[in-house]
Formats: sequence, structure tokens, C-alpha cells
Amino acid sequence: MISLRTSTAIHSTLNLLADNQLRSLLTEHLDQLTTAWEGIDLSDLTHFLIIQPGDTAADAEHELGWSLLVNPVDGARFGDPAFTPSWEWIEDHGGWFEAVYILSDDGFGISLFVQDHPETDANILAMCRS
Repeated sequence: MISLRTSTAIHSTLNLLADNQLRSLLTEHLDQLTTAWEGIDLSDLTHFLIIQPGDTAADAEHELGWSLLVNPVDGARFGDPAFTPSWEWIEDHGGWFEAVYILSDDGFGISLFVQDHPETDANILAMCRS
């Protein structure tokens, strides 16, 4: 799992990523944020969380302080027919899912990137695919 909370961390990590598709997605997202919110530090806008093969839902919960697999409003868990994901939107980029969670009225959010890979947490992948 890669957790990026600051502009410095994001820029440093971009140079190290071997996955060209992920690097392109992060660069595009970074460019959009810095253009739209010029002069505001990215740590005030977003936290990029990248889930890769071998990372678990429990790892993500430990990093975020809340579970991706539980709706925070009604407590429904993924797999329950009443479950609704709490993301604002999700997109399948063909190899990576990108989901955005807005956490506060000031617009701060989590940009979640989940690799669509057989060794990625099965529940997280199933939620993204649904």
C-alpha cells in the first residue's frame, strides 16, 4: 500500500513508480488539483491511497481509520443487500479503479486507486467491480 499525504511525497513517488498507467493517472489527477486549487497545498485537499496486490482491507482501514467495506452512515457492510459504497464516484481505467471519497464540507477527500489484479484484496475488488 502506498499512502501519499503531501505534495512532496506525491512528486517523489511519481518518479519511482514502475507502473506507467498508475503514474499517468496520478499525474493527471495531480495536474487537475494543482490547476483548480493553485496556491493550496495538496495535503489540504487530498490523500492518495494506492492499494496493490497483497494489501488487505484491514491494511486500508488501519491507514484511513475507517473501513472501505462499511457505509459510515448506516453501518451496512459490503455483501449486505442494503450496502451502498460511500464514494462520490468510481471509474474503471482498465487495470486500475479510481474512487473518490469526499470527507468534509471543505472538499478534502481520499483519492483511492485499486489495482485490478488477482492478488488484490478480493472484497475490495468485488466492491469496485460492482
